[in-house]
Amino acid sequence: MESQQFSPAAYSSDPTYYTPDDDFEDEDDNMQWQEYCRIASTIDRTRILEVVLSDLDADDSPLYEFIDDAIATPHEPGRPKESITKLARLGQSLLNLIAKAVDDQVNLRMGVEVPRD
Repeated sequence: MESQQFSPAAYSSDPTYYTPDDDFEDEDDNMQWQEYCRIASTIDRTRILEVVLSDLDADDSPLYEFIDDAIATPHEPGRPKESITKLARLGQSLLNLIAKAVDDQVNLRMGVEVPRD
């Protein structure tokens, strides 16, 4: 009787299949990205902070969930508690606001028209 052993390697893809070739990137795209990074490095961080804080003061602020929860069920003084999932979601929201603020400033300096939602 033939042995029936499962070999994951027999059903796995070649790891290099998912890795793009080195020459995959278009040189023009690479130059545009380098210019974007150069301009981003010159942006005043105080301006980014102002934009992000302004966005956090909006009606759809991700902070309101935490504020409302702290009002409804106060935390023990000096020991605020929240779930890691909610904190991760807040962190991602902040990173998205920061990235958008930087992107908007770079696009203004590059003279690129930004599509609006």
